Amino acid sequence: MCIRSTNRHHANRGAWTIIELFALIFVIYIPILTGSVVTKKFGFWPGIGAGILSAAACITVVVLFYRASGRQQEKRRRELREKYRTVYRVVALPSDESNIKKPQGAEIKVGDYGWEAEPPKGKEGLIFLQGLTAKWQVVWYAGFRSDQIESTGSKPQSQYDWGYSWLRNAPPCPFPVQERATPSWGLPDTWGWNGPKRK
Repeated sequence: MCIRSTNRHHANRGAWTIIELFALIFVIYIPILTGSVVTKKFGFWPGIGAGILSAAACITVVVLFYRASGRQQEKRRRELREKYRTVYRVVALPSDESNIKKPQGAEIKVGDYGWEAEPPKGKEGLIFLQGLTAKWQVVWYAGFRSDQIESTGSKPQSQYDWGYSWLRNAPPCPFPVQERATPSWGLPDTWGWNGPKRK
């Protein structure tokens, strides 16, 4: 199935682009500033040396930050992968609107697939699912009673392990919502912005 998303903004990709932009500014600006200050006080060659040393220090900080962030993200993905393993099909719509989150104009339909996701605090008695487009964009996030959904089996992969990189895109989602033009909320977020808000 192919879902035509009306929202072209990929929130996760945009967020990482902003982080990478700040990292680039940090690596370029700090060495230039340091080199300029040292050059004014001690001359050209000391300034060049200070700039190089400063650049090396900044690059080291950025690399360490990315490694720590990557470990934290992988730990979180592993937790979600191990706890929420099932794909369901919607057989009845949720009866409580307070358990539904979706962008304006989106809707849940009977027959949609839903990927099991972490419930919000205090809602552990319901099964919370994310409806995804073929490009892994979140169309809806909602809590269902067990009689409102039916299991279709285990996830072939977690929706949080969608495999995006700057060199390749993830393969199509194998269990998307039914085909329709729909707004979406971007890729599934491991910390819950398009799912539960963890505080």
